[in-house]
Amino acid sequence: MSAANGDIKGEIDLNWDGIEIADSYVIEFTNGGPKNQWILVDITNESKYTIKGLKPNKTYSFRVAAVNSKKQGPWSETVKKRIT
Repeated sequence: MSAANGDIKGEIDLNWDGIEIADSYVIEFTNGGPKNQWILVDITNESKYTIKGLKPNKTYSFRVAAVNSKKQGPWSETVKKRIT
């Protein structure tokens, strides 16, 4: 998985390697707050996603998991990125 600042302030572009058996992907992020709680961003069929509305000058962590008709797979390694 990779993360890059988007074209607009407060955006992040995520990309990851898709897998053939995935029907969709679950995307989550955390800003490392007091409880380090993961927040569901979206569920998508694509292996890329742009998250909008993030606070500039903050560092976020992102992860993704593949889902098929049987179950959700393991979470990817987390990627940290400071939003500009």
